[in-house]
Amino acid sequence: MRFLYKRPRIDHVHDELNTVMEVMISDLFIYLDLFVFSFIFTMLLSPAIQSLTISILFFIASYCLFACLYYFLFSRIMRKY
Repeated sequence: MRFLYKRPRIDHVHDELNTVMEVMISDLFIYLDLFVFSFIFTMLLSPAIQSLTISILFFIASYCLFACLYYFLFSRIMRKY
C-alpha cells in the first residue's frame, strides 16, 4: 500500500507550513481568539455575575485586558526581533 502513496516534495510542505504560520500569528486571528476566550470566560463566570449589564461590562473589560496584555507584552517584543 505504501507504494501507492507518493510523499509531497519538501518545498511544497514548507510553503504550506509557512502559509499556516502566517495565518496563525496574524494580529486579526489573535484578536479574534481573544474575543472568543473572553466570551467563554464571561460565560463560565455568569453564575457569579449578578446582571446582564455587569456581565457585558466584565466581557468588555476582560477583552480589553487580554488585548492590552497581548499588545504590550507579546506584539512589541516579537516586532523587535
